[in-house]
Amino acid sequence: MAPALIFMAIGMLLGPSGSGVLPDSDDADTFTVLAQLALTVILFNQAAELVHGGLRGRITGRLLLIGIPLTLILGTVTALLLLPVLPVWEAVCLAAILAPTEVALIEALMEDRRIPEQVRHALSVESGLYDGFALATLLAAIAVASGSAADQNATAWLLFAARTELLSVVVGVAVGLVGAWVIVGSVRRAWMSNTWAQLATLAVALLCFQLGESVHASGFVAAFVGGLAYAVVCRRRAATMPSQVTDATAKLLELMVFALFGAYLVVGGWRAAGWQVVLFAVVALVAVRMVAASLALLRTDVPLRSRLFLGWFGPRGIGTLVLAMIVLSRGELEHSDLLVQVAVVAVTISLVLNSVTVPCGIRLVSVDRLDRSHT
Repeated sequence: MAPALIFMAIGMLLGPSGSGVLPDSDDADTFTVLAQLALTVILFNQAAELVHGGLRGRITGRLLLIGIPLTLILGTVTALLLLPVLPVWEAVCLAAILAPTEVALIEALMEDRRIPEQVRHALSVESGLYDGFALATLLAAIAVASGSAADQNATAWLLFAARTELLSVVVGVAVGLVGAWVIVGSVRRAWMSNTWAQLATLAVALLCFQLGESVHASGFVAAFVGGLAYAVVCRRRAATMPSQVTDATAKLLELMVFALFGAYLVVGGWRAAGWQVVLFAVVALVAVRMVAASLALLRTDVPLRSRLFLGWFGPRGIGTLVLAMIVLSRGELEHSDLLVQVAVVAVTISLVLNSVTVPCGIRLVSVDRLDRSHT
């Protein structure tokens, strides 16, 4: 997470509130598009690396099916208690904005072999699919809060959320399989050089997102599932997945997003934030996810230290910023500015907290792993 912090600081230094090298701007569309591109490529790469390491993990299903709903419920209740100005459905929006995790920010931690494999894989899969659940919840909550969904019942919104996830998976699988088949086949027949194969792989990731969005599904989930499908085909056909360009692109886009985040959002967000906003952000980051993950893993063989690790290391990053920008761009909520302030404060705190606690986290699960090996 150090690079993200560094580029955020550089953005603050160069932005309008710093030296003024970057001009003042109220255009949120450019930031939103850049953040969406970054998140798309990050999720595609993350999924591919997951396949390369082997798809295993018994705790993933519980984190998805139990942990995510609990996180949304606890986040909503916390928002209502600490930010009473928010109506119920705007509190749901805020919970959805802060729910997605981004393990790409702790990439070095996820590659550390001292951390149990099932923990690393659970975090990766959860992070990849979280954005779809959060996006479906956010869109439904915005519709209800703005009064445009008064004629819809709870069943209709549940079907909407399920449709969003399933359609995203279908799109991702289709694009990933076809893209892998074309690229691998072309490379084997010498129709395509490795350089063009790398560029084509990046195009597959972006196509997953675009098609997912065009059918009103989640482009982010489609990108993650597309990465899984693409990597599975490459692995089964004994082909090397050309990922250098997508890796470099993901890192470049991510750092650009955090530079713009520091330049245009951090200072203004913190200036406008009251103590209730900061308190809610801390509670949402420290307590809500920790409690949700712990409850989701009750009556499993996952040791307590691993549960604490899973609950703590769920950094908020580009996914949260993208959802906040969606709220801001729609302009349908009365307190949209407040929701964006909370997102800015939460992402900033998350970057710092997860960065400084990485050594403690590694020691925590390393001791746990050592204890289990002796028993």
